[in-house]
Amino acid sequence: MSRLLVYSLISGILLGSSWPVNGVTPLIFISLIPLLYIEDVISKDNYGKKNLRLFFYSYLAFLTWNISTTWWIVYTTLPGAIFANVVNSSFYSIIFLLYSRVKRRVDYKAGSLFLITFWIAFEKFHLNWEFSWPWLNLGNVFSERIDWIQWYEYTGVFGGSLWVLCANFLLFNLLRKYSSFKDKRRFYIRIIPRILLISIPIFISLLVKPNLNKGEEFKVLITQPKIDPWESKYGTSKNNLDYFKIFKDLTNEELRANEYDFVFTPETYFSEGYGENVDYFGYTKLHDSLYNYLNQFQNTNLISGIQFYKLYQNQKEKPTNSADLVRDNIWVDYFNSSINISANKGFEYNHKSKLVVGSEYMPFKSFLEPIIGTVMIDLGGTIRSMGTQHDSERKVFNHSKKDLRTIPIVCYETIDGEYVANYVDLGANFISIITNDAWWRDTPGHRHLLSYARLRAIENRRYIIRSANSGVSTIINELGEYDNILPYDEKGILSGSAYTIDKRTFYSKNGDYIARISILFSVLLLLISFSKVKE
Repeated sequence: MSRLLVYSLISGILLGSSWPVNGVTPLIFISLIPLLYIEDVISKDNYGKKNLRLFFYSYLAFLTWNISTTWWIVYTTLPGAIFANVVNSSFYSIIFLLYSRVKRRVDYKAGSLFLITFWIAFEKFHLNWEFSWPWLNLGNVFSERIDWIQWYEYTGVFGGSLWVLCANFLLFNLLRKYSSFKDKRRFYIRIIPRILLISIPIFISLLVKPNLNKGEEFKVLITQPKIDPWESKYGTSKNNLDYFKIFKDLTNEELRANEYDFVFTPETYFSEGYGENVDYFGYTKLHDSLYNYLNQFQNTNLISGIQFYKLYQNQKEKPTNSADLVRDNIWVDYFNSSINISANKGFEYNHKSKLVVGSEYMPFKSFLEPIIGTVMIDLGGTIRSMGTQHDSERKVFNHSKKDLRTIPIVCYETIDGEYVANYVDLGANFISIITNDAWWRDTPGHRHLLSYARLRAIENRRYIIRSANSGVSTIINELGEYDNILPYDEKGILSGSAYTIDKRTFYSKNGDYIARISILFSVLLLLISFSKVKE
């Protein structure tokens, strides 16, 4: 037992130690081997409670991995941190239990294929369901090794997950035969071709040369205001007009000296109180202040984060899943939104649609809220889940005068490759990310999310403009390289140039096809295993 316990901890430590941004990436290729060994031992021994023991050891490994990589969630929400680490670990343990079950009922090869495909299927599922927390999808591990994964433009991040899982099985298949080698030198000799095989994607990446025609060059001005998020959301000392003045003070001199196509502010920059009424925003003092300011810079568009709310009056029934009852027949939705505004075109908006479980919404709210109350979410003294918008309502932001079309990605939405690719499919020729990572302080949290943005650049071969409240604000080119950076915890502005790219990559066109194929194979293997009569 003590030996298996050590192996379990080793697996968790290897997984955590491989993770960006300071991890030793190659460790990921051996990180699951101790767990595979544990499963192999338990499946062959004569002791009872096999499922319980396997769950315990795998859970310990995955909990170690989760805590070591995402402990920083505690700075935003303690319930969310507990949920993300405790519950997420159990999901991965269930995967391992099912793998063991399939392997025992069919055979080792079928079981191996099942684990690979079902793991990827779960990663895809984990992007979209109520308990979504895909931060640790295996393909994300290469976000700081962009020279290894230029082929992500064909596979997306699930190509990386497939690589990791296959590599671990390839090495484990040899290690489990170690005792059968009388001459141990033959064993070590056989490791070499396997390492070379695992390295093939790296060599392919070095050979990938994107065949792209860069289009129009455009100039951007990125603000990094370094505003305390707790003060801006919960404090009463400043209103949206005060934040407008901060924005004006940051940008006025530069905008008067140079012409820019876009200026950016971070997520929820204008987030006073309950926000602005989305239906009447065009008649507010904030709108008029922005309009009058931008009227001095006719070629400049502003993309900014803002909090909106929408009232539903004379509604007896709940109008949306996220709406809260204000009083009799009056409901309200709150949105974490982005706006694109200019002096000569008016404004357009999108609502953030990929929300963070535990801090922006309560999963299965109608079911859980009567049971556990409102403990999970407390935003500004009001208990609520944020609203989203339907896929059909999402739009690309267009420049008021030029053929510049961008994706308004808000913070956590960065994590979903296909979500971003769908915007590219709508015609975006560069990507915008606005985020407020200051909630996580100077922890791996904001560094992870910055690093993951590089994956989106490679997958879609698009320039990325990133405005972060406390940093890091940056311009990322189509190869995932940083062209310009404003470091973390610095207040200021970042100016630079980027290029439009219109050609869609294979991944932009086809999305997460590896995941969809994996879903098909894993379901078939699961059905075969459960239909097979156990001998």
